[in-house]
Amino acid sequence: MTAGQVAALYGIWVIAVISPGPDLVVVLHRSLVGRRHGVATAVGVVTGIAVWLAAAFAGLAALVRVYPQLMTGLQVAGGLLLASLGVLGLRGWWRARSGADPDEPSADEPDPNLPGADFARGLATNLANPKALVFFGAVLTPFLSGEVPPGQSVVLVAGMITVALVWFCTLAVAASHRRVNERVGRVLPTVDVIVSVLFVAVGVAFVIEALT
Repeated sequence: MTAGQVAALYGIWVIAVISPGPDLVVVLHRSLVGRRHGVATAVGVVTGIAVWLAAAFAGLAALVRVYPQLMTGLQVAGGLLLASLGVLGLRGWWRARSGADPDEPSADEPDPNLPGADFARGLATNLANPKALVFFGAVLTPFLSGEVPPGQSVVLVAGMITVALVWFCTLAVAASHRRVNERVGRVLPTVDVIVSVLFVAVGVAFVIEALT
């Protein structure tokens, strides 16, 4: 690839990464709880991105184009997963409102304060959107068609993952700043509800779109 092609690739990638969506929402949301939560969520999101990139390299994007029913299944599963995250958030809000300790999990849900809980939340949020696979497949078409040497492909994709990691971690650090917390902390329960309802709505929309 020429320098111009690499620049174009990264330009498209930066726009895609910083575009608003569930990934950005979940990182911002957890960052308002605390920096550790935000960064862990960001790492989970980027891990999901790496999984979709690996799947595109493995040819899954091409397989989805040949067998569209596979995409339907992935999108239904992703929608249900995203909606489930929203329902769990609403349950936590309701328990807090009813006087229960929101940080103390019930017997049938994971402890939100466990080290891997935020990572898992970020990972699940990203993996819930299988459309990323189609996009990555389109962006990586030159790599998948063998036009770029494998070594150069690995370097370019590693750079793409690094760009995503820097963006989401920077976002997490900025959103978890003390001044931001002081201003937003008082309305955090309302933010929890809005984010949870948004996740349920987007998840249901994913399922409806897949089945129609």
